Amino acid sequence: MSKATISYTTRDLRELGFFVEVPGRTDTDKTRKKALEEIQRRMEDPEDTTLSEESFANGLSAEDLVVVEPPEALEEDGEEPEIIQAVKAIATLASLRVTSEEAYKGAVELRPLIEALFSPQPLTPEQMQQATDKSFAKTLIKFAEAKAAHDKFLPAAQEAWDILAPTLPAATNGNSLAPESEAAASATDTAQEVPKKGQKASAS
Repeated sequence: MSKATISYTTRDLRELGFFVEVPGRTDTDKTRKKALEEIQRRMEDPEDTTLSEESFANGLSAEDLVVVEPPEALEEDGEEPEIIQAVKAIATLASLRVTSEEAYKGAVELRPLIEALFSPQPLTPEQMQQATDKSFAKTLIKFAEAKAAHDKFLPAAQEAWDILAPTLPAATNGNSLAPESEAAASATDTAQEVPKKGQKASAS
């Protein structure tokens, strides 16, 4: 059984899709403390490009954290329309995808070293130093966690897209009208076909 987690974002970075996930079932002082510690760790991690020391120039406290509700919880509440839940799920997927790809860039650079570990040839001094560096395992774990989170959430995101997709019709011949615009355009065409008062309709 998977361990329960709770996700947080911040007031400043909420619109950018930033969030951190920590163990826990409910929003408590303990989980908020863990979230702050995770944010601090990511700020100090040179491999993590999503945060820097300037990300929170005015400081960050537990009160600045905002709980990110999972789609399942939103469905149970029944307070938000289904399409709103779908949009939030897609936004979460976007954040997970970006985090996963950024982590991949760092991990894929380690592939030659990993392949060398399985080779009968002795490691070079540079490879030995790289293999024992703390960033080696840290980078791979970061990638594994990011990919696992993305893959786990993907089915829920697909369900969200099945809901959202019909409301965003694909463009035809480079043009696409929203349902409201299509209705307005149709009404305009109809109005142009009706002759004005006192004006005879043109013979066909």
